[in-house]
Amino acid sequence: MKPIIKNFLLLTLMVAASGLAIAMRPTQKIAEMGPPVKLEAMVPKTFGEWREEPQNQTLIVDPQQTELIDRIYTQTLSRTYINLEGYRIMLSIAYGSDQSDAKQVHKPEVCYPAQGFTLKNKQYGRMLTPNGDIPVTRIETSLGQRNEPVTYWITVANQVVGPGLDKKLTEMSFGLRGQIPDGLLFRLSSIDRDSGQAFEKQNIFTAQLLAALPPEQQKRFIGNHHREQQ
Repeated sequence: MKPIIKNFLLLTLMVAASGLAIAMRPTQKIAEMGPPVKLEAMVPKTFGEWREEPQNQTLIVDPQQTELIDRIYTQTLSRTYINLEGYRIMLSIAYGSDQSDAKQVHKPEVCYPAQGFTLKNKQYGRMLTPNGDIPVTRIETSLGQRNEPVTYWITVANQVVGPGLDKKLTEMSFGLRGQIPDGLLFRLSSIDRDSGQAFEKQNIFTAQLLAALPPEQQKRFIGNHHREQQ
């Protein structure tokens, strides 16, 4: 085969491949197919045994610098709640309407060390609630005398995703259908030297919060169904 013909065929294949990639690029945002997410209005300031304590919001660790938050997330919500016993739970929710590769939610085990915290332990588990089991990640962090156990989970569109490849495979499944999924990071933490107690309080907090929400808002935070961890 003459070089000029070979080069022409290669160019033709490259152009065809490029056109196919563009044609298959997801264009439909799932976030635009339903009611808009308004975290401030969706999450009650008082529920169960918990009420918001605004003056303690500074206790919450910001996931990233402000400019990075604005680029990745559509909305964020950070609050501190306190119960009648004086126990505090810090809630942080970050929502992104576009879970493309450049706008992935950032995991706490990356964000906390970036701010000087030591990551002491990480484990996967299931949070049992009356509304279903939620696959969660639990980490233990510390900064000086501050010991902060953290529980979090991530949703992609209408599903809570497990660790490892589960999140990426879920995103790809939507991409193959021409859809761009939204995503949400739901994070709870406590300043507590007793990690077991902290995780139990976070379980109670979650169950009472979900019980205070209508079904559609429950689905926004914990998905339509809960899959087995990979």
